Amino acid sequence: MEQNLDVDEIWRALKPWGRYQIRQLSFMWVAILLTALHLLVVVFNGYTPQFQCAEISPTNQNSSINSTYDVTYDECSVTMSYNQSNSSQTTISCPNGYKYNAHDDISSFVTEWGLVCGESIKVDISQFLMILGQGVGGFLFTGLSDKFGRKTVHISSHILLFVLCLITVFIPSFLGFAVLRFFAGMTVEGLLLSSVTLCVETLPMEWRFVAEVTGVVSWTTGIVMLTPLSYIMQTFSWRYLELLLALLSVYSLVENWLFDESLRWLMANGRLGEAEKVVRKAAKMNKLSFDQVIGIVKAKMREMEALDKENGVILVASDSDAVTETYIPKNTEVKKYSMIDILRDRLILINSIVIWFVWVTNSLTYTGLNLITPTLYGNRFVNFFLLGAIEYLSALTEFLLINRIGRKKTLIILMGIAGASLLISTLISSLQGDNSALGYLATFFVLMGKYGITGAFSSVFLFTSELYPTNLRNSGYGFACAFASIGGVLAPFANTFHRYVAWGPGVVFSIMCFLSAIMTFYLPETRGRELPTSIEELKMWYKEHSGILTSGTKQNKDFVEPKIN
Repeated sequence: MEQNLDVDEIWRALKPWGRYQIRQLSFMWVAILLTALHLLVVVFNGYTPQFQCAEISPTNQNSSINSTYDVTYDECSVTMSYNQSNSSQTTISCPNGYKYNAHDDISSFVTEWGLVCGESIKVDISQFLMILGQGVGGFLFTGLSDKFGRKTVHISSHILLFVLCLITVFIPSFLGFAVLRFFAGMTVEGLLLSSVTLCVETLPMEWRFVAEVTGVVSWTTGIVMLTPLSYIMQTFSWRYLELLLALLSVYSLVENWLFDESLRWLMANGRLGEAEKVVRKAAKMNKLSFDQVIGIVKAKMREMEALDKENGVILVASDSDAVTETYIPKNTEVKKYSMIDILRDRLILINSIVIWFVWVTNSLTYTGLNLITPTLYGNRFVNFFLLGAIEYLSALTEFLLINRIGRKKTLIILMGIAGASLLISTLISSLQGDNSALGYLATFFVLMGKYGITGAFSSVFLFTSELYPTNLRNSGYGFACAFASIGGVLAPFANTFHRYVAWGPGVVFSIMCFLSAIMTFYLPETRGRELPTSIEELKMWYKEHSGILTSGTKQNKDFVEPKIN
């Protein structure tokens, strides 16, 4: 098989939604579902129920037989009043531990290890370490994925996650639990990013947005599944829920024989023998012949090359808002890149900084909204379920918009919805008082904020993948996810922030959403063009389409390149 065959044309010739592609994508969708379970199970495993100090039997050796005792139990202290001729009062921290609501005393690691009052910060730290691990995993596994392949990283991450979950079930101390959370975060990130990349690279250009939307549906299904599972097991130890999540990944031990390496990665790295095996297997499963597929691809490429042999780029007007650009490789040399290449070119770096800030905003807001669910007005299980189910609507919106109006406009609209909704919710909460109607209304606008930020977060995954060339794509993801971890590691402290400043999280989230929407105007639109395969192609395209001045440029059949002063 020749090196210069267009991968998108191969997928088109194989029929985009054939049996092979559906099988390949199915394993990625299941993996994305599992990552949602692992990342958000802390909402239930780390739940802090209502509590107060456990009962004590106060004694006073200096008191007379007629002395009376008045004991007041608070959440973190006990106040003992001695009513004698000279009354006195003593306040101490809970000497006999804590008393929790019925059935809550064995359901979370918070109650098992007494992580309340002065120890409550440890709950936030455990999730902080999980997301910090994600950031480290973003740097580590994405580089390894570009070097050794998506499949290798996917399977190794999944097996490690399975083992870490089993160890967590039997961990005796919080310190060990916290350390395991860090490494679990690394493996979850490796599994998630390799799955997303494989989804995008298994379909041709015009179907990439569908791969992204189905990924959102898989993630959302994981969140929705977590609610009934946690509700059913709320009277059991949190360890049983952790064991269940581990068992859901047991198939990772045989995953090497269940799906194939990314065809695009194999072609980009010159592994043509393995690439040919993949194409032959896909053709057989899709009831096509290998020779027929390759013949269709070559014929299509000859047709495209005939249109413009000199420029190496074809401009085809598609509508009044966009131009479809198809780049034809002029040489077939396999080029290797590192993450340092992102920092060397000024224009690539500026666009990257913008997209990194958008990732920080999405990570902080999305994760923060999930983790503060117990603070919302209403039942915590119902609220979490609704916050998950609303993501189906986000996926539908993304599906309807992202390929019609473009990635950039979709991202700007959804970020704007998130910012406005969260600001309105914060204002209503400030005026709520004892009014239950206002409480439910505030929760409704939080749901709308979750709707917007979920669609935006999903859109930025696809947007980011299209802003970098093939051998730098996973590294681009790695940088983005590492910056997203800044927002992610701050998100667990949203609960603590809310306890001291109730309106604080909502205001911070909304301001960052508005800033991200404004900054996104600078980025180029990526709808309707082939994925770049080299830094040179990327630079040429960025120079023509990045910047505020080009964001509203109209294209038509008499296309004229916009000039940027």
